[in-house]
Amino acid sequence: MKYWLCEFHEQNGEAEYKHRHIYNDKQLDDIGHEGDDHDYRILNHFFFENITKDDEDGGGYWTGDGCRIVRFDGMTEVKKKDFKSIKSKFSKQAKFKSDKFFDLGDAFLDATGLPGPSMGHINMFLGHSDTGKTTALVKTAVDAQKKGVLPVFVITEQKWDFPHAKLMGLDIEETVDEETGEIEYDGFFLFNNEFQYIEQITDYINELIDAQKKGELEYDLLFLWDSVGSVPCKMTFDGKGGKQHNASTLADKIGMGLNQRISGSRRVDSEYTNTLVIVNQPWVELPDNPFSQPKIKAKGGESIWLNSTLVFRFGNQKNAGTNPISAVKDKRKVKFATRTKISIMKNHVNGLGYEDGRIIVTAHGFLSGKDSTEEKKSLEEYKKEHAEFWKDQLGIEGDFDIKEEV
Repeated sequence: MKYWLCEFHEQNGEAEYKHRHIYNDKQLDDIGHEGDDHDYRILNHFFFENITKDDEDGGGYWTGDGCRIVRFDGMTEVKKKDFKSIKSKFSKQAKFKSDKFFDLGDAFLDATGLPGPSMGHINMFLGHSDTGKTTALVKTAVDAQKKGVLPVFVITEQKWDFPHAKLMGLDIEETVDEETGEIEYDGFFLFNNEFQYIEQITDYINELIDAQKKGELEYDLLFLWDSVGSVPCKMTFDGKGGKQHNASTLADKIGMGLNQRISGSRRVDSEYTNTLVIVNQPWVELPDNPFSQPKIKAKGGESIWLNSTLVFRFGNQKNAGTNPISAVKDKRKVKFATRTKISIMKNHVNGLGYEDGRIIVTAHGFLSGKDSTEEKKSLEEYKKEHAEFWKDQLGIEGDFDIKEEV
């Protein structure tokens, strides 16, 4: 393999510029540069233009905007030993830890092709209401506790329920305040729901990472934010802003701040690995013509999407698209489970994952439901395992039926 130092000239009015770029033989073959008659091809590749032979004018080529003339000034072979010295001087590659994931169980793996959120990244659970997002959030925290990773709950939607989280396996200790009679919840986790605007949340996360660096928190951290679309920025909170200000604040605080601190923790020289999991609800962008499909968009602007390495979508594009499943005895009926779709919308970790998954969401977690046979088996096994719990919910004795609502 040979390497070539290629030189380019660009003229825009009275301004002139010289450019250099190294190509190898394979790249030149792929470009189709086979001699002087094909200079326009390498110019297209380097300047991201769409120049043709007809654009040639006095040894140069006019670009598509008609404002610049560019030309290829030739190339010189870079000897291997020279290239090594160039590479050692100018090429730097950070080393990162191997990819690891939180484990949300076999049902989640079967439905998505991935165990769960990726460690050391920003992950997003995106979907309409009641599609399994918070269940996934809690199950991520459950596995974090098992791995010795400290869950940090950042709750802004004010729908959190400790007994429900405990039901799903979160290790929680319940104590009763003797004076007030109130139940207090303790365990290997941090919990904060006293946020009013975005800046308080990002400051809190940064404060914990700073404490970690000082040795005050000797754990990997898992930040669990439920949900990002439910809290405004300070300006909007004060009645002086709107959606665009919320989006701008998220872009500044996450895109230009937290993203670097979270992803930077994956470097091998970082003592700890920190992860951010965001729950988010979507809005639906309507098609611009009758033949297009609506698109699901994340609340909070493009920055949330762009800075999320891994995005799981729960439910349909336009709506939840779920199927409720009820436990029925005589005339009593309670919600037993929900069938929902789940897919990988974005994966910049390893590119893997399914786009057509199906899963059953219950009060205790997830069940496999990729086809009707497996779903029926999963529901019957779950019903048998948690029979006493569901009898208490129904307030009955004896067996009960499971019925799906259309």
